[in-house]
Amino acid sequence: MPKQEDYLAKLEGYLAQIDEWGYCYCRNCERIRYSSDLEATEQGIRCSKCGGYDLEAPGWVYCPHEKSSAVKCARAGKGIKRGEYGSECELRCNFRKP
Repeated sequence: MPKQEDYLAKLEGYLAQIDEWGYCYCRNCERIRYSSDLEATEQGIRCSKCGGYDLEAPGWVYCPHEKSSAVKCARAGKGIKRGEYGSECELRCNFRKP
């Protein structure tokens, strides 16, 4: 039964990753997906809305829109650019706002 144990261990690892992320960015949907929208499968973590596996893991960054401290950005800061007047995020996702 080592094969089934490996399968279960793999799924548990993916479920732990989903809990750790909390949310991520689905490139197929072009939307932020929260942990309730993600599924653990044998192939990895997928978006339950589109079925795609093309997900970007969140990352801790200093968001120019948050101003206070580091935040876990769903796009891992990919939209942050240095401009003439300081840093600015081109994405303006506002994922933390209701």
